[in-house]
Amino acid sequence: MFIEVNKIPPQGLEIDRVLQLQPLQLVRGEQVKVGDTRLSGTLRRSGSDLEFRGRVGAEVSLTCSRCLEPFRQPIEGPCHRIFRPGPLGKPESEHELVEEDLALTPFDGTRINLEEIAREQVYLAVPLKPLCQESCRGLCPKCGAELNTAPCDCPEARQTAEPLTSKLSL
Repeated sequence: MFIEVNKIPPQGLEIDRVLQLQPLQLVRGEQVKVGDTRLSGTLRRSGSDLEFRGRVGAEVSLTCSRCLEPFRQPIEGPCHRIFRPGPLGKPESEHELVEEDLALTPFDGTRINLEEIAREQVYLAVPLKPLCQESCRGLCPKCGAELNTAPCDCPEARQTAEPLTSKLSL
């Protein structure tokens, strides 16, 4: 979904849209399905730039990195983008990055792609090691049993683990 720049009024344009995004392709080869994605905020002119401030929310389908079970996780967060017409040039001198540098996004000068904004923000919010729950016990490394549902029958699992600190000599 695109917003035509020449249709943005001087006071700005309020945006509240539900978008249908294609699945995300993660670096590790996994595809993440993205549910309805809400993008809301304000798009304002700032000289030749356009500034978007708002929020992105979606629900993504992930696989737990410990137990390998699929689960759904809501993702929501702030979104700030500064759209600058044309390609972004390299900085002329080295300087410390500020928030504005991280928010800069080049665009063709005629229209803004809302799906691109939402897709990028959802991608950045997907956890690197997704967990179905913080207390997920995962799979037994010996027999592969799912430890969240029942204990396994491995002899090593029945032994009580000695705390690591007990082996330290002070």
